[in-house]
Amino acid sequence: MDLRLTVDLPRDLDRMNTLRHVLDGALDGLGVAAQAREDVGLIISETWANVIAHVRVGAAFQVRATVDEDQCVIEVTHPGDQASEVINALTTSGHSLRIVAALADAVDVDSDGLLVKVTKKL
Repeated sequence: MDLRLTVDLPRDLDRMNTLRHVLDGALDGLGVAAQAREDVGLIISETWANVIAHVRVGAAFQVRATVDEDQCVIEVTHPGDQASEVINALTTSGHSLRIVAALADAVDVDSDGLLVKVTKKL
């Protein structure tokens, strides 16, 4: 069974938490193991932390999750011209992306360091 979920979101923590819970419920319904679901939830949270650190307030972007029997692919796209010129000093070290890279099987980022695509084997 395949699952495809696409959500357009403003830069808002509450809405990302809702997406994380919806995706977790869908993965649970598909029989995905708890540890893999926890990893996907943390990947989404850290991806969002990276976006919030780099995108100005009011910017909207899209999160796509595609799940098949073997993997979950999370893609975040954003308007390239809306990247913030001021980077939060706490995020310049890239902790969010390092956490994502440790949990994922593949991570692709664009030139400004915002996440584009993460693949996690289930």
